[in-house]
Amino acid sequence: MKNKFKLAITAISVAGLVVNAPSVSASSATFPAKGKTITIIVPYDAGGAGDIGARMLAPYFKEAIGATNVEVVNRPGAGSQVGITALAASAPDGYTIGFTHLPATITTYLDPARAATYNLSKLTPISMMVVVPTILVARAESKYKTIKDVVDDAKAGNKVTVSDSGILSDGHIASLQLQQLAGVKFQAVHSSGGAATTADVLGGQVSVGTLNVGGATNELIKSGKLRILGVFSSAKDITFPTAKTAKAQGYPIVVSTSRAISGPAGMSTANVVRISNALNKAMKNPEFVAKANAAGLYLKFMWPVQLQRYWSDMEKATQPLIALKNS
Repeated sequence: MKNKFKLAITAISVAGLVVNAPSVSASSATFPAKGKTITIIVPYDAGGAGDIGARMLAPYFKEAIGATNVEVVNRPGAGSQVGITALAASAPDGYTIGFTHLPATITTYLDPARAATYNLSKLTPISMMVVVPTILVARAESKYKTIKDVVDDAKAGNKVTVSDSGILSDGHIASLQLQQLAGVKFQAVHSSGGAATTADVLGGQVSVGTLNVGGATNELIKSGKLRILGVFSSAKDITFPTAKTAKAQGYPIVVSTSRAISGPAGMSTANVVRISNALNKAMKNPEFVAKANAAGLYLKFMWPVQLQRYWSDMEKATQPLIALKNS
């Protein structure tokens, strides 16, 4: 089972895939129409790292694509299922796009118990924005200093609650892996996003929480309100290089979340090309890059064909995890 976990997290690379920027056809010249708003759905609470990243990108995307207005709308709930359900049900005219976090989007529709009305065939992958590692955190007043402290507490028979952003989200997967490797049992607390998990941890409602580096999380760590217990990465974190990886603490777990931008199925190729080109231009804007780097966003752009490959590979690798969600 441990090997399956490793496969699910690492066998999703698109390294070596060379893709040129797609060209914009004349038929897309009228998109977006003057006076029309492009809506970006964020399927998590306002204030989380994903929401902050989306709002940071929006003005640069607006400029790049020439839209009258770009509006970020939060549709949290059910570990992103509410927001992505709305995205998949939107008109495929290019005026509604949204963030489809991976693996959370995939695990939601692969899990029969979730009864999701969407899957990859109901969505149009457009571009990748961010691939960022998962971290385990505790509030400053916590007795926990390391991952081992959390494990030892659970082994002692104490109740250890772990907040994450939803069932089989990257944080939940990290928690499941840790339980498997350490031979312990945690109580999962599934929240509606990073902001809710942060509130759970800071308020003492849970023992620890799983978050992603970036946005408000960074400020809370830098100010000492949150403490990183471990980074689920193969290498030291570039934002917090003194934080120990889980591997360095004896738990070889590598988990990340990927923030992809997608639309509903049925979008025209011309509009997909125009949006992906605009996103690429926006993400190369030096001002945006500086802000993103300062926020620890770990930018990782992908063209539609690259994202399609990445998504499909992750879907195949994630399938074995579904049976473990209740473990």
